[in-house]
Amino acid sequence: MPAALSAPADAPRSTGLLPAARGEAVAMLLRAAVLMLASVTLLLAEPDTAAEERRFLLAGAWHLAAMVACLGLAAALVRVRSAALSWRATLVFALLDVAAYALYSALFHDLQGAGTTYGIFVLLMAPVRWGWAGAAASIPVVSAIVAVWPQREPDGRLIAPLTALLLCVVFAFPAAAISTLVRRWAARLRQAEGLLAGAFAHASTGMALLDEHGALLQVNHAMAQLLGADEASLQGTPFLRHALADDRARVTAALATLSPSRRGTRAEVRLRGADGTLRWVLLAASWMDGQAGVPPRVVIQLENVTERKRVEQRLSHQASHDELTGLPNRTMLREQLDLALRAGEHVAVLFMDLDRFKVVNDGLGHAAGDRLLVQVGQRLDATLRPGDLVARLGGDEFVIMARRVEGESDARLLADRVLAALRSPISLGDHLEVVSASIGIALSGPDTTGDVLLRDADTAMYQAKGAGGARVAVFAPQMREQAVSAHELEVDLRHALAAGRVRVVYQPSVDLVTGRIEGVEALARWHDDVRGDVPPGEFIAVAEQSELIGEIGRFVLRQSLQDLVRWSGRGLAHVPSVAVNVSVRQLTDPAFPPLVASLLDDTGVDPAKLCLEVTETALSGDVDPVVAALAALREIGVKLSIDDFGTGHASLTYLARFPVDVVKVDRTFVVGVGVDAGSAAIVGGVVAMAHTFGLRVVAEGPETTEQLALLRDLGCDQAQGFAYARPLDIDALVDLLDSSGARMVPAPRRPEPSPTRSVDESRRYRLLLDGARDITACLQVDSVLERAFVVLRRVIDFTGGSIQLVDGDVVRLAATDPPATPEALGASIPLGQGVGGTIAQTGEPRYLPDITVASTVTAKRRTTGTSLGVRSWYGVPLVAEGRVIGVLQIDSTEVDAFGEDDRLLVLSFAPLVAAGVQNARSFTRELNALQERPR
Repeated sequence: MPAALSAPADAPRSTGLLPAARGEAVAMLLRAAVLMLASVTLLLAEPDTAAEERRFLLAGAWHLAAMVACLGLAAALVRVRSAALSWRATLVFALLDVAAYALYSALFHDLQGAGTTYGIFVLLMAPVRWGWAGAAASIPVVSAIVAVWPQREPDGRLIAPLTALLLCVVFAFPAAAISTLVRRWAARLRQAEGLLAGAFAHASTGMALLDEHGALLQVNHAMAQLLGADEASLQGTPFLRHALADDRARVTAALATLSPSRRGTRAEVRLRGADGTLRWVLLAASWMDGQAGVPPRVVIQLENVTERKRVEQRLSHQASHDELTGLPNRTMLREQLDLALRAGEHVAVLFMDLDRFKVVNDGLGHAAGDRLLVQVGQRLDATLRPGDLVARLGGDEFVIMARRVEGESDARLLADRVLAALRSPISLGDHLEVVSASIGIALSGPDTTGDVLLRDADTAMYQAKGAGGARVAVFAPQMREQAVSAHELEVDLRHALAAGRVRVVYQPSVDLVTGRIEGVEALARWHDDVRGDVPPGEFIAVAEQSELIGEIGRFVLRQSLQDLVRWSGRGLAHVPSVAVNVSVRQLTDPAFPPLVASLLDDTGVDPAKLCLEVTETALSGDVDPVVAALAALREIGVKLSIDDFGTGHASLTYLARFPVDVVKVDRTFVVGVGVDAGSAAIVGGVVAMAHTFGLRVVAEGPETTEQLALLRDLGCDQAQGFAYARPLDIDALVDLLDSSGARMVPAPRRPEPSPTRSVDESRRYRLLLDGARDITACLQVDSVLERAFVVLRRVIDFTGGSIQLVDGDVVRLAATDPPATPEALGASIPLGQGVGGTIAQTGEPRYLPDITVASTVTAKRRTTGTSLGVRSWYGVPLVAEGRVIGVLQIDSTEVDAFGEDDRLLVLSFAPLVAAGVQNARSFTRELNALQERPR
């Protein structure tokens, strides 16, 4: 046999579309049929002689015996399962065919038609088995046999060798071509079947074939893994057995919809594996038509979607529940509220907001605030009745929906239980916090909607919070009227802005010492044809709840800069700056700093003449955006101010963090100065903090001269209020600046009390010595000077005083009491050239110079007010290490008004001040030398 016909021992072969053994069995049956046909031909032949007849009978018997053998071999070949054995049998039978045909031709070739039929069979079998290679092998063999033993046709004619060869070619080539085509088609079909079988077996999704009863005929590995079993144990089991009991009806209904007209369906069901594990799967079932003798089948595919279902459930929970507390959120609350109202239930909504939660959040941090909210949610949930619902809307707002509420009394009882549940301290690590809440109640009516209930309860909650918190308020119709009124006010304000009925007025801010108008604050005013003059507190509060505050802010800023250009052109010696209020919404808008820069460029105003004021309450929220905005504005060059200081929660930390220049004390504390010791203490504390950071202090709202004097005594730099001027329109302001030269009456000095009248002389010296110890312990010169006047006023009455220190060839004004003007502080005169005298090298205690910046001030002018300079009437040199380092000067209403005891106290006190100054200077020099020493 040609090498092309050889194959490995274990290689599967086939004839046509059948496996090799079965194909050879079919060939054996064809061989038996050919032998029968040949035997019939021989038996029907008409021999001429008796000997020839016997040969015909012998040949026919040979054919019949071979036919019987072929039938037996066919039956045996059907049972063969080995591919290698089938292949060897095919080769053996092919060789036996050739040998049998050659032997038969040698014995009976002279008989008419004896070998033609079987020869054709032998000739065709090789091409059928092996295609063109079989044809190439069989044609020469058969042609050679016919050439050696020429055979006769049934009519007695001999078949010529050339004719036999031609006949072989004619029969074998078509058979080879057809066999080759069939084999290729069969190979492709086998490849497709193999790919399909591989895809089925190795698919990542579970696949199975169901019979007409829903049993598993065949399953792949993924299906077995999904069900937690092996393939063999699953075959034959009903598929419904593996579905969860609650889902079996859905599986049955889905499979029942399959038919030739609807060939596919899908459903998500749960399967329970052999190990008890529950899995969600996406079931995709497909109809497969039956064939002859084979009923229709169903192919199912199972995709494990357990994780997706978990994610969906988690997302669904997150969509309807608060992430922090796990309570229902606004969406779920609205759904449940609408369901209850549609069912006609009597519902009460309790809108709750925690009191002082911001203090906890800012003081202990957001993490502590979150823990507080979680514990509050747990307490609320434990307080509810069956069927009630508590939801968190966000921040520190919670809402309780109470079902089956008979009336207001039931709702109040529930609210009281909630407040009682919150009273127990909540542990936040090392801190215990007591929580209170403001609760607003709204009751459902015949036509009430969920939105209306929530709105009304929210309105009532704000009423409770405005009344001081930690209480309950039930919604009343007048509350809604107030809300409607606020909305109408917003609409009218919007129209007023569009029509230009909002204008800008200005209130001066005056230096308390000099009386000079340092600046003006731009204020928005609105006159309505129906409402009249609308108080700013009303329409500004409404504007801050909408975007109108930004529009008002831009209008006031633009108008005030244009007006500033107008009064700057009046030729004033000192041009007041303008202050404009800025809302938090404006401040945190990224477009605001560029807007300010653009308006300054358009008007040509010096940025230093513009001060932007931010309320203190704006600094108590998320301060990072505010700090960034203030820094951007500071880069432009404008000044910054904290307005209404003292009303929020600002502290020393805020003053250190925010890049501001001015602090404005809220009027609620200013009007209490003189009648309320607490207000005076607050103002004094604000002044001390602000001056520590080099900030100027403006007092808002003084109305009397007495308040101005007290504010000056407390150290405030400026005041802005009715005591000086009411808000003025631009024309009135320009007239004031023209007529006064930007100067008004200074705040008067308050008469100093006489603390020494009730103190004996020995007591005054003890007080002096106690204070001296504090002075000499100070390590900074400024602290020594400040402390010196505090101590001196305990033991002596004086109108004012100053300390001047020698600095090289000049004497500089170092400190005054009361404080001098900024121009005076730091002024100097040449050593020995004072107006009223000189510093004698002998330390003579009479020294009457006057350091001043105004030539109009004379040495003998007596006044209890103030001037641009600093005046002293009695001076004592400050001597240290044998030389004069300065002078301590004390003012009185008359020259030499001090008694002898007072002069002795001053003379005793001066060396202590000199020692304190010298010690502080020495410490500073040593500290600087230490820092400059190379490391």
